[in-house]
Amino acid sequence: AIRTVAEMTEAFRDEARCRRLVEVMVWPNGRLCPACGSRRSITLAGRDTGRRSRPGLYQCCNPDCRFQFTVTTRTPLHGTKLPLRTWLMGLWFILQSDKGISSIRLAEALGVSQPTAWRIGHVLRLLVLRDHPLGGTVEIDEFHFGAKPRRDPNPPKLGRGRKGHPRTTKTPALAVVQRPSGREPGTPAGEARAAVVA
Repeated sequence: AIRTVAEMTEAFRDEARCRRLVEVMVWPNGRLCPACGSRRSITLAGRDTGRRSRPGLYQCCNPDCRFQFTVTTRTPLHGTKLPLRTWLMGLWFILQSDKGISSIRLAEALGVSQPTAWRIGHVLRLLVLRDHPLGGTVEIDEFHFGAKPRRDPNPPKLGRGRKGHPRTTKTPALAVVQRPSGREPGTPAGEARAAVVA
């Protein structure tokens, strides 16, 4: 686990290492062709051997496909001009921040412009979305969030649930939390989801 900025800088020190890390994350069970799903592919020669193909470029061995791809092909990182090191550092900063990180702070940390940092944050949040449903025992509860509203010269009185009077002006939300599979120390925590509701 990477716990400090120094460890993060060392872990993402060069582009080749970052590419290998991303390949392990994208293809945990071996390389797959994004076009046909074939597990058989070859590595194309890099620029260091005098060829024109770039490092990390593969070609599918399926004779009906022969698709050339990299680890970012058909992902939200497809066609990025930024180095993978910048993406991984951005991901680390986002995951380390308990309350999220603004695009301005992310831009300062990564050395990029604020619009670029905003796009990085947006794409990385898409990458970490989970599509699989929660399982086992789940707990559901509502909560309200939001700051105190600005002063209104004619504010409606907030009653205790009287008809036509809401109890609060804060935004309601629903949280769903999956209970961990066991109670032993070290058991991974369950996943959590939250969404704003009417």
